[in-house]
Amino acid sequence: MEEQVVVVAAIDCGSNSTRLLISEVKNGELKKLYKTHNVTKTSEGLEESKNISADSKKRLFKTLRTYLKEIEKYETNQILCIGTAVFRDAENSEAIIEQIKQKFNLEIRVITGEEEGQLTSVGVLSEQGLGDNLLIVDIGGRSTEIIYDQQNKINVNSLNFGVVSLNESFLKQNPTTSNEETLAIEFINNNLDFFEDSSNRRLIGVSGTFTSIASIFLDQKKYNDEEIHLKTIDYAWIESFYNKLKSMTVSQIIGKHGSLDPKRGKTLTSGALLVYSLMKKFEINELKVSKSDILEGLILKNY
Repeated sequence: MEEQVVVVAAIDCGSNSTRLLISEVKNGELKKLYKTHNVTKTSEGLEESKNISADSKKRLFKTLRTYLKEIEKYETNQILCIGTAVFRDAENSEAIIEQIKQKFNLEIRVITGEEEGQLTSVGVLSEQGLGDNLLIVDIGGRSTEIIYDQQNKINVNSLNFGVVSLNESFLKQNPTTSNEETLAIEFINNNLDFFEDSSNRRLIGVSGTFTSIASIFLDQKKYNDEEIHLKTIDYAWIESFYNKLKSMTVSQIIGKHGSLDPKRGKTLTSGALLVYSLMKKFEINELKVSKSDILEGLILKNY
């Protein structure tokens, strides 16, 4: 008997961006109907205040309202919605989750860093032909997941920092100062000491930081994730790109790169530094960027 086709929406309420995927699912395979993201900066100011701010909440609510209107256009069987590091860390997250439930009839399930990594791996590994011995890296606003296979088991190290928290703690301005940069690199490297053997690992990068970098690498005039998918970028280019970014102002970065979401201008330098530091530390010469990530993983895990 042929399996029924279902239409599922997945929403990822992240620390820096809020993302939506609407997909048909049949026999464990996805057919993308609609995918979008919005930089909501939900964790902006969280390092200092420990709370999701009123402005961040407003941006998040506006985006969720837009997404729900989009979801209505499709005959959706279910909406799956997750919250990541910002909801794990903020002292007022329970109150905001309750408001979202009352206002939008939407249940946000807060997931752990471990679960975030596992779901991301399901999404990435749904792509054919990637093989094994992978190092999957998902850079978020307030957490970074390092995911790797070992003896047929997926391991996740969830690091409690991302592009927004690096900005708020270290790289507070563009151009960066050498002192800020030194402290940031030291902090990143100290957090990467857990990984023993990265030799011959193939790096797969997922998330807005990686896809934005890939779009710039391809010199896209308009962002296009289909073109970006599984593109290879080498270490020398990443190093050179970071060194250019660190001496530019945010408005110069936005002005130079037409495909970049202007809201990512502020965090692109810290994202590029993190990618550069990872590749240097793990002695990896090239990376591939994947457009399949936690959203695909979330749907596949449930269907």
